[in-house]
Formats: sequence, C-alpha cells, structure tokens
Amino acid sequence: MRRIGPPRPLKYVIFMPVSGILSLVLFYYIFIKIFPTQFPVFTSFSGIPVPSTTITIFYIDLFFTFFLLPFAIYSRKYSNYMLDLKRQARSFLEIYPSVASSLPSVSQAIMASVELVESPLKDYLAAFGSLYKMTGDLEGSFMKVFSSAPRDVRLLLTSILTTAKSGGRASDILNITSEYAAELQRMEYYLRNRLQSYSSVIILGIAVYGFAVGMTIVMLETLKRNATFSLTGLAASTINIPGILGIFFYSLLIVSATSAYIIAKVISDFAPRTSEYFIYLMLIGTTTMVVALSLASHVII
Repeated sequence: MRRIGPPRPLKYVIFMPVSGILSLVLFYYIFIKIFPTQFPVFTSFSGIPVPSTTITIFYIDLFFTFFLLPFAIYSRKYSNYMLDLKRQARSFLEIYPSVASSLPSVSQAIMASVELVESPLKDYLAAFGSLYKMTGDLEGSFMKVFSSAPRDVRLLLTSILTTAKSGGRASDILNITSEYAAELQRMEYYLRNRLQSYSSVIILGIAVYGFAVGMTIVMLETLKRNATFSLTGLAASTINIPGILGIFFYSLLIVSATSAYIIAKVISDFAPRTSEYFIYLMLIGTTTMVVALSLASHVII
C-alpha cells in the first residue's frame, strides 16, 4: 500500500539553510555590483548593530524570504491538504448514506464511494477499503489508514464503523451524522470568512506601521537639517538617523512575526504557517516604509 497522508517537512527543512546561504551569496554579489559604495552598511544604536540604509534592509528582507520560503511552501501545502481533507470528509458524509443503503456490505459501500470524492480523501478511502477487504478488520483498518488524518475527520468518519455494528439503525445514524457534518461545514465557512476580515485588519495595521516608521524618519531628518525648528543645533546633530531607521526596522520585524503567528494560529489553525505570513507582512511593512521615505526629497538610501 503506497503512502498516504500530508506532505512531510523533512526535505523542506533540509533545503532551508541551502536556500538561505545561496540567496545571501547571490544577492550580495548582485547588490555589491549595483551599489558598490553603499552596501552593506550597518551602524550601532545603543550598542546594537542595525542596518542603516534601505538597500541593506532590502537585502535582509530577501535573505529572510529565501531562507523561510521552503518551510513556508511546506506549511501552506500541509495546511491546504488538511483543510481539503476536512471539507471532503464532511461532503462525503452527505452522500455516503445513500451509497450505504443501496449496497449490502460496508466494504462495497466504501469502494463505491471512492469514485464520488476527490483526493486526498479518495486515497484514504481506497486504502481503507482495500485493507479492510484483505484483513476483515474494519476498526483496525480504519485506525491504521486514518491515523495521519485530523482528529475531527476521524471522529466524523467513525460513523462508518458505528453503522457496521448498529444493525437496522444504520441509516438513522448516517443521516444524523450527515446533518451534523453539513451544519459544521456551514459554521466553519462563516467563521473562516469572519476571521479573514480580521486578518485584513492586521495586514493593514502592518502597512500603516511601516508607513508611520518611514514618515517618522522623514520628520527626524527634517528636524536635523533645518535650524528653524525648536531643536537646537547641538541637539539636532545628535540624532542618529541611520540608527533609528535600523532599530525601527527591527521593531517592524518583531511586530510582523507576532502578527504572523496570530494569523497562522487563529485563521489557518496551523502555527507553522507563521513563516509564510511573516514573509508577506515583512515585505508589506518594508515596502510601505520605503514608500513613505520616498515621498520626501531627502530620501535616505
């Protein structure tokens, strides 16, 4: 029996340091050719080394993007796989009562249902039906095949086991389970749409935060360059603009990572998708920050 189940993380995790190092070397030589006198530049802010130019910040963004990309691809595939499996299991229970009532055995009903569903549930049902036909152990076959499935999928599909032991009450049990699965599907669809709107608010917040960071740097630069403002020349000259830019960028990374975890955990219900959402939020925040900087004539590069 061929392997069924969600994608495994090993090959993606192994490729992470490879893609990170390759991107580090590749983009270093690209940027050093394009910006030979400006890249990379770091400065000290309260003893903390921070990137002091937007070119260096983009370099760090690209490194994080390529370093996390393999795991982000895996986490997205895994999450979508599990989501499809849950959705198909609920849809399957809406049609299975009709199939089961028209066939004399559970084995025949399961095999007939295989053609009515899509992968990945199709692979599970085909393996389950084949294993049950060979061993005659319904419960053991179910637990072996569906061990990698989400817990709520297993709980729903155990109705197949229950009907096999219920005698003449099989159709009643299946109909009740089918109604429950349909209602659960509607509730989850409504909840997911609500949560998606909340994630939009978080994404917009990161964009606004990045823009605010850029505008703050612009104002500080204006204060430093113009003696007509309330700051004295001595006080203005002590403003470490590159250091403030770098420390704000670090804070943007922290806020992006925290927000990405919230979105992954609450909406996707799979915390490893933090890597994927972190890439999105980091790039959005950095882009709006640079857009804000570019609105002034004295762009910091």
